[in-house]
Amino acid sequence: MLKTFERLAGGMALAGVDVDPYQISHPMPRERIANLEELARKSRYFDRKDPPQLQLRHDMMRAKIAAYMEGGQAVQRLFRGNPRGIPARYGDAIATYLNGNPRTALQKVDALIAEMPRNAYLQELRGDILIKASRAEEAANAYARALSLAPGTPGLLQVGYGQALLATGKPDLVKKAASELQTGLSREPEFANGYRYLAQAYGQLGDIAAAELATAEGHFHLGRYQDAKIFATRAQKRMKRGTPGWLRAQDIIQYRKPG
Repeated sequence: MLKTFERLAGGMALAGVDVDPYQISHPMPRERIANLEELARKSRYFDRKDPPQLQLRHDMMRAKIAAYMEGGQAVQRLFRGNPRGIPARYGDAIATYLNGNPRTALQKVDALIAEMPRNAYLQELRGDILIKASRAEEAANAYARALSLAPGTPGLLQVGYGQALLATGKPDLVKKAASELQTGLSREPEFANGYRYLAQAYGQLGDIAAAELATAEGHFHLGRYQDAKIFATRAQKRMKRGTPGWLRAQDIIQYRKPG
């Protein structure tokens, strides 16, 4: 935070911004920096470097955000000081996958997995790539591996696993897909795209009421409240009154947007 404020103050100085301190209601940048520095220096963590493993996790997160938001060039800029480090190569593998080259992306992520075989999120990326390459069973295995390595049970990983199971097209795996998707979405209820896969799974299982409720949930979390109400009404007509599904459909039907 201290470095961020120092950069902001430096940016104002370079831009030639001349601020009258009597015309603003908040402290001047230099005052803020002085106050913040006094507080920061009291911390026992001031000037202490993060452990290497924590720094690596942080850098991999930065690489992932850069790749998804701005592409491979942003990753290169971010890690120009260490272009062959694991975070830079992770971001490069993601960018390669997003650019529609799953074969090369898979080679890149497999090389990273050879170095970090117990990293759940490299396995997740492997699953993403394999789904795009229409290799659903292998993708499901990668997601299952990711779930076994990740702390807790991350909902998004579980949704990915369910999506891959569904994509296999095997009837005996569809029921498991629906279960994984439902559980994953209960942990990440705002992941709207996941409800599309859940609706497909329930549709294949012949549970049309649950499929329509899942579709209603997807519309609801995308803010398409009128469409959500239509599908919730259709779902409710197929459900026994007072059941959990019926009550959830009723919640959607009766929802009123704030304001």
